[in-house]
Amino acid sequence: MSQAAHAQTPTPDPGAWRPVSYADLQTAAPSTATYADIWKDAIEENNRAYLTRGDKRFASGNAPVTEAHFVIWSPTKSVVLSILDTAIGCTVHYLDRSVGAIVKKCPMRLAQYEGMAVRTLGGGKACFLEIQSPPKAGFDMIGSASYASYDIRTKTVRTGMIVNHKAVDGCSSSIPLYPQ
Repeated sequence: MSQAAHAQTPTPDPGAWRPVSYADLQTAAPSTATYADIWKDAIEENNRAYLTRGDKRFASGNAPVTEAHFVIWSPTKSVVLSILDTAIGCTVHYLDRSVGAIVKKCPMRLAQYEGMAVRTLGGGKACFLEIQSPPKAGFDMIGSASYASYDIRTKTVRTGMIVNHKAVDGCSSSIPLYPQ
């Protein structure tokens, strides 16, 4: 994480459900460097997969790659829950054509930053929400979204997803920061 990231203030009310944020990692940018660093190996593998198929359109950047994240700041530690969407890393879990939503199961990682030390844990697969671009007319951003919160007592990140105002089966989880 950059020096600016370490200077962040603690997350107000970490237990409140908040929408996850998305980062396009196809082009390097200072604002997405932390997330690109978490996934450097997977991004390089995705780039190689495109080249192996003969697709050289992305020689000046990365092949298509998007990331979703939820960040928790404390005075001594920062935690990033990150989910990576690539063509080779994800599988379709659910479709809702009425709102143009695709839910994929994609790789997930937890990165814990404490001072200069960083610990990254693989977290299996998690749900990633893709909305067609441009969104369908009348698309309701609140009715189709990925959410996360942090339970301070159990030190667990909770995730959930709704599409068209309905919870998506298999997309709610509790991820302990300190697995046994």
